[in-house]
Amino acid sequence: MIDNDARATQPVIGAVLVSYALGELDAEEQSALEKKMEQAPGLRDELEEIRNHLRLHQEVRKVAPRRGSFERLRARMKREGSLEGAVPGAHCMARRAFVASAAFGVVAVALLVLFTGPGDAPSRPDVIGQIVYHNPSLVLGQRRAEIARNPLLLYNADASPGQGDYKTGSYDAFLWLPTGQANTYSSVEVTQNSEFRFTGVRTLELIRGSIRRLEVRPGGIADGAFTVRTPHGRIELDEGGLAVTVTRDDAQTQVTVMEGSARVFGANSDNPFQLTSGFCTSIERGKLPNPPRPMLELLLAPRPNSEFELQATLVNTGFVAVKIARAYSRVPVYLLHVAYTAEYEPGQVPENTTLPPTQVTPKPESGESPADHRGETWLEPGKLYTFTFDVSPTLMPAPRVEFWLRLEYRGDLYAPPGQARTMIHSRNLRIDMRNR
Repeated sequence: MIDNDARATQPVIGAVLVSYALGELDAEEQSALEKKMEQAPGLRDELEEIRNHLRLHQEVRKVAPRRGSFERLRARMKREGSLEGAVPGAHCMARRAFVASAAFGVVAVALLVLFTGPGDAPSRPDVIGQIVYHNPSLVLGQRRAEIARNPLLLYNADASPGQGDYKTGSYDAFLWLPTGQANTYSSVEVTQNSEFRFTGVRTLELIRGSIRRLEVRPGGIADGAFTVRTPHGRIELDEGGLAVTVTRDDAQTQVTVMEGSARVFGANSDNPFQLTSGFCTSIERGKLPNPPRPMLELLLAPRPNSEFELQATLVNTGFVAVKIARAYSRVPVYLLHVAYTAEYEPGQVPENTTLPPTQVTPKPESGESPADHRGETWLEPGKLYTFTFDVSPTLMPAPRVEFWLRLEYRGDLYAPPGQARTMIHSRNLRIDMRNR
């Protein structure tokens, strides 16, 4: 019996291999284990498998617990009755039965005190972030005087009226939500006269009003996409930025993606419509989302009573204000593409010629100055930015044939540095130089 007990207390070879892989053995133990591996080659295979498992665990990203996670776990265990049938068991070894029973008893008492508590004690609210109320602003990201700062609570229909049901009233609201990863968070900017609630840690229900900007960052491993639900449908976003508005007449939901890519669903549909950066759509009640369209439209037309001057017009056809670049820029933003047909000669196959794209230079109108076409500006929905430019340096030296001109706008549309920009093209404009 003494020998059996001694063998039972010897370390298991698997545990020794784990300590060896972690570098926790001293020189003598390490040398003894290496001799055993020479005698039993199978131990080396087991050691390599342990090292592979350790590498796998090191590659898994570290996830920080979200605020309120323990309270939500405790409330869930109480609702499901997870501890109602928990009875400490007896240890199979007689000599340790008393010590084990005492230990289990202490643990059971601690669990009962922790999870049950007084029967009439109210449950603590689920805090998922922070909400800050500000005086209303007119543009994205503008901060005004702070009015109040409170914890952001998860909606609970069984709790006191209004818990987790937010109405901004005459103020804007800025929300910060930890993602579960260290030093990262998602943010929401909600306009005045909006009503919303969080039915989940990453599920926002917008009842009325507008989300001027939703910045989503990836959550924990099992969190999934960030979801916005409205009376007309839902929007899912893994990472990026978008704006969502429920119109005042409650007729539709307007969705605009400024960064990343979102999936848009109708109210009772599981068929997603993909919406990429720089595009917008709308969802009406009981219908599928409308086809996506660009937030900006670029028009190109000849200037009246002018032979070689063209007029460019950039129109905001979307639902939200867009920051655009004007024509004078160190980086080419407005590029002119020119193609023309070759002059026909008998016996030869005509070919088309495409010139390299060139940056256009605005020609200030009366009352304008070059400063009016420098820098960036906000273009509100339905508003336009227009300028005139001369194409005679391009057309005059070329053959007198048909030309096709197309103007391209390379704006960033909130795209972060290093990512591809959204490009807007005008339709091809035909200019016939054969009779000029």
